[in-house]
Amino acid sequence: MKSLLLLHLVFIGVWLGCVLTEALFERALLGKGHESELLLAQLHKRVDLFVEVPAFLVVLLTGGFMLRGASADPELAAKVGVGAVAIATNVYCVWLVFRRSAHASAGNWEAFAKVDRLQHKFGAIVLVALLLALGIGLHRHAGA
Repeated sequence: MKSLLLLHLVFIGVWLGCVLTEALFERALLGKGHESELLLAQLHKRVDLFVEVPAFLVVLLTGGFMLRGASADPELAAKVGVGAVAIATNVYCVWLVFRRSAHASAGNWEAFAKVDRLQHKFGAIVLVALLLALGIGLHRHAGA
């Protein structure tokens, strides 16, 4: 069980690091012209596909395996609920990232801008929910 928890925590770290790295990409490249925004869209799409999605899928799987042996309490329910919000919202964000990339590739900058605004709003929800779930989980295990 401890190795599963360690794996879970490592992939939460990978996921969180990925989200923060993508925020840096966004800050560095967004609004710097269409060529930079096309690069941003392509880069963000690749990172989602090869790093972020695998990371949150491992978090989901390891969390699910650990949940089977856990005793239910309100703190666990809060952690699982907030974690589920983070994952579900991240799935939606990945879809938005792929849409934004398609709009950038097609040169449809008006649609790019609309999807970009949505992606940033939901991305903020992912970050907050991820940090809350991590905080609840660390508090829970510190008391154990």
